[in-house]
Amino acid sequence: LITDMRRHQIGMGELRGAPAKSLEKTQRQGNPWGLPKEDRMDWARGLDVPLVADNPDFEILYWVGCAASYDRRIQRVARAVVQLLHHAQVNFAVLGPEERCTGESARRMGDEFLFQELAASNLATLQQHEVRKIITHCPHCLNSLTNDYSQFGGKFEVLHHSQFLQELVQQGRLPAPDRSAQDNKQVTYHDPCRLGRQMNLYDK
Repeated sequence: LITDMRRHQIGMGELRGAPAKSLEKTQRQGNPWGLPKEDRMDWARGLDVPLVADNPDFEILYWVGCAASYDRRIQRVARAVVQLLHHAQVNFAVLGPEERCTGESARRMGDEFLFQELAASNLATLQQHEVRKIITHCPHCLNSLTNDYSQFGGKFEVLHHSQFLQELVQQGRLPAPDRSAQDNKQVTYHDPCRLGRQMNLYDK
């Protein structure tokens, strides 16, 4: 109901302020900040991060997302994920400049046209590279690639990075955490709403 109300607002041209500017930037540059797509791989400087064009036989596509591509704080997450993938000898690749916003925020803000435009572009790219399995750390990208893109023919196995890393630990490809070194301290993991309430992922 709320999403439909937002769609009505956009249809009537009543969306104003930061949300409207964010949608304009996303449509123009493929990300909510309006930053150049050429800068989308800046987070990977100094790391060996293969692009799909350089590693066409990849098994896993790492969907980095807009936040980790452009936000310096979250770039550390992407860098850590890549280091763990290398340690586990995972055959992966990223889209780099070919990656655009999934459009999840556009759809939730009511701009269905922009969402479908982004989804069509991304689906064409994913199909071109014959992507079958995707990992991402962004709960919003996870929700969109899993639930939204499936409505338009996108059939992929999509995992949150915490799920995939747990699989690697269980397979012995990554070391299990040394619980004795934690002095029995509790660790709290922030559960984003898209990961928990929307995707019902609590135990991974």
